[in-house]
Amino acid sequence: MKPWLSGEYDQLFHQIHQRSARVITLAGASNQCGTSTHCNWLARRCAEDHKVLLVDLDLSGSGQGYAAKPWHCNGEGEAEAMVTLTEQLSLLPQPCEERTILDLRQPHSFHQALERWKQDYHYILCDVGTMTQTNWRNLPINALSHASDATILCLAAAQTTESELLTCIGKLEQNSIPLLGTLINDQVNPSLADEIIRVLTTKARWLPSSIKQKVVDYLQASALLQGKYQ
Repeated sequence: MKPWLSGEYDQLFHQIHQRSARVITLAGASNQCGTSTHCNWLARRCAEDHKVLLVDLDLSGSGQGYAAKPWHCNGEGEAEAMVTLTEQLSLLPQPCEERTILDLRQPHSFHQALERWKQDYHYILCDVGTMTQTNWRNLPINALSHASDATILCLAAAQTTESELLTCIGKLEQNSIPLLGTLINDQVNPSLADEIIRVLTTKARWLPSSIKQKVVDYLQASALLQGKYQ
């Protein structure tokens, strides 16, 4: 199953539609929490019904995984830099020109780019990377999020700390940035099968090894208990 066609992304898409949001920013609460992947999947879900532009602004990370291209906020070089992912979905990779990065730091320039993109795309999704990461190349995420209609905060279960989450929420509240919701990445969170196996290994020493092994084999083969998509 394609993950962007799951019930979770369908529900998120309908929330975006109900708010009449067209520019959506996805930001991470910590490193390696899957913000870029979530952004890509949500863009693909939106592209099932509408024309979508995915803008890679994660300048301190790998972002969407495409090489940076020389494009400018006034539209120069955009057509040559654009990557077609599907018939309805286009990707604008990270800018490689320092001039463009400086222009994106200016709210007026970013607003102008957004207004131009809105003429050709119904939804614009911006992957802006990690909010708590300090890096001179980072764009001011709060300013970029403030220019959007809604912001989605991504976090990683069993990895993002409470302090990081509260810091991000505080920044959003201080700047009156609309928070649509959160996406939780369960990749490093133990599955139900892993937890049962852990209990079997540590607590059920009385259980015969042959029976225990059969139970473990069953748990490891169960896609449902492993939390995998079918």
